[in-house]
Formats: sequence, structure tokens, C-alpha cells
Amino acid sequence: MLTNQGWCHKIMTVVLRDIRKTVKISLPSYEGSEVELYDGLLFGQMKNISDVKGDDIDRGLMVLQYLIKDWNFTNEKEEKILVNKETLNSFPLKDLTILMEKSNEILEEISKKKEKPSKEQS
Repeated sequence: MLTNQGWCHKIMTVVLRDIRKTVKISLPSYEGSEVELYDGLLFGQMKNISDVKGDDIDRGLMVLQYLIKDWNFTNEKEEKILVNKETLNSFPLKDLTILMEKSNEILEEISKKKEKPSKEQS
């Protein structure tokens, strides 16, 4: 490309998109259920979680809201139910426990990945 000041290089553009992978799980109380979870959190999500006023349960519910990409839960009218704190609070404890355990696995994996570079530098 030629400009008034001579030749310049064309700048390559890169699309910023969500590069996280997902995993699907089923909940035991709901046959045929499918919950798709991201394998990590975005920086802004981590910031929001750290800003939560409340206990670990409140933070855990926020983590789930960020990690759940999609699910096949609907109401009686076949309208998809939103992933939010109120909906998560309506699940049986055993199903919410499974979701929380899965989110903990994901967060532990993130922590392991963050620790590796610092251990190698020591």
C-alpha cells in the first residue's frame, strides 16, 4: 500500500472471539438433561466474581452462571429457562452439587495452568 510518506505495511487483523472449549454433562434428577459448560472463565468474569459481596455460595452461583454456556431446560411452554441465580437455586441439591463440583474441577485446572510457568521459572 502506498501512502504520502512512502510504503507502509498492511496491518493484519485478528478477530477477538471466545476461544474456550466446552464440555457437556447430564444431571441425574433430569433424564435427558444436557448442560454445556465452558472450560474456563474470562478475565472480566473473574473480576466480577472477586467483587461479589457475600459468601462462597454466592460466588459459586456466579461462577456457574458464567460457566454454563447452554442447557436444554425449558418451562412447561417449552421456552428455554435462563441461567440465573434464581433458576440455579431451584435445582435439587444433588444436581447443584454436581454442577458445583464440575465448576471446581474447571477452576482447579485453571489454577494448575497458572502455576506451571511460575514453577518452571524457579
